[in-house]
Amino acid sequence: MKVLVPNARIAARWNGALQARLRQALLERFLRQRGRKWAAAGEARHADNLACATLFFVGGVLESRADWTLASLCDSQQKALGEAACAVSSSLALLIQEPDHWRTAALVVTARMLERQLGLSAAARVAAAAARGFNAAITGGSQHAEVSAVGRAARSAVESNSETEIAQAMKLISQRLDFAAAPDPSPQGDDGACRCDAAGGAAGGT
Repeated sequence: MKVLVPNARIAARWNGALQARLRQALLERFLRQRGRKWAAAGEARHADNLACATLFFVGGVLESRADWTLASLCDSQQKALGEAACAVSSSLALLIQEPDHWRTAALVVTARMLERQLGLSAAARVAAAAARGFNAAITGGSQHAEVSAVGRAARSAVESNSETEIAQAMKLISQRLDFAAAPDPSPQGDDGACRCDAAGGAAGGT
């Protein structure tokens, strides 16, 4: 029996394909087990899969809160929603080793969730501002610990495929949105105004 041994170039290509497949496996399992779409091919597949996972976490929070609707989110909460989408998509992009695709996923999810309230153009602006701020904070080392915690929790949930970890990630996102709507403790907020008021009022009135 003759054993065919591939040359170094072919072996490297095979190994690269295997490693790429293994990187995707955790996220694929996570999405498929929850009845979510998994894009296996196409140039946009990584961004599509990240967007699907990000929407699962961020959208799931809003669905679980009877006291919230997308139409009721104020400016500060819209920003917090965008930050959460960035944190989740960025962390999961690192998990599957496709770090160049987090921004597209976060932009799509944030704009999609805010489109009905703000209109597509305004929603896209909020999404872009959130992504710029998130990237600047990462680059400058000034990211809020709470935002970073959201990303870590989402990654842990996907890696473990655990409902408990999913609940923890969603709890952290929910807390960020609650914090954004809470009274501002800064000197400018001494009158009890919430961060939404300090940011310019409810989104529907800007």
